Amino acid sequence: MFEVVALLLCSVSLMTSEVAASGAGRSFPADSQTYVLERFQSLNARLEWDPSNFLVDLAGHYATCRSAGTSGPITIDRQTPEGESIFGAVDNTNGPRADVDSVIGYIRTVIDRWMNNRDYDNQIRNANRFGCSIRPACRGKAVVSCLFSPGYLEIFQPVLDEARSAQNIHAFSPQQYRLTEMFAGNNWNRSVALENLSAEETSCSMIDSRDWPFSKVQELSAKGSAKLSGVYGVTENKNNTGLALTTILRKFKPIKNVKQLGCSVTDTCNHLSRTYVVASCIYQDN
Repeated sequence: MFEVVALLLCSVSLMTSEVAASGAGRSFPADSQTYVLERFQSLNARLEWDPSNFLVDLAGHYATCRSAGTSGPITIDRQTPEGESIFGAVDNTNGPRADVDSVIGYIRTVIDRWMNNRDYDNQIRNANRFGCSIRPACRGKAVVSCLFSPGYLEIFQPVLDEARSAQNIHAFSPQQYRLTEMFAGNNWNRSVALENLSAEETSCSMIDSRDWPFSKVQELSAKGSAKLSGVYGVTENKNNTGLALTTILRKFKPIKNVKQLGCSVTDTCNHLSRTYVVASCIYQDN
């Protein structure tokens, strides 16, 4: 009889552990909410913790043990009750304990890491509200998820499709960005999100275009997420991509009041038996 009871208790204990491991995350402790808000507001004074807790509760569905090995942007296929887009991010750190003091430490570790990551920095600077949840003690990890609204450009995920890959489109190198700053007469923050958007726009079809419409850029600007503009250039590649790109950048007009910039280039466009370099840059105004 004792063995049966012990077996039942063990089974119940295992089931409880499994349910807890798959459960949703919980809101940050009050001290952590204050800490995170102060950190984020150092970049964006208008940003606020979601007073409705909608983003907090929704973030809990992504701060689960299933995300213990996940780090980076996540797709949120929902909108706020006000109809605004949502950007999500999930991250993890070593976090085997579930007591309040330990949880506060885990949160600080993750948030401090985000403050030095340009992808998250972009989102923090452009959102109005946010909410976060945490799930500690997930196989030795603590999982943190934060949701921001509105979602910054909604393009944090890589966007290069097969057609773009076939055209060998890639982001500017640090050296190419320095050249761009020199010719455009401005310093700016490099944005991976805008690099992705630039890669969507950059096309060998620009060779025959006198006025590229930048349709994807215009679409995003129309949504009100940010004021965006695009520039592009084309020149023949005479076995020297660097020289060809310099020729393109020399033709760029000075760009003033730029907050962030992202550029992409391809050097394998063929047209009328000639090879061309094509480059585009997308920038966000202050």
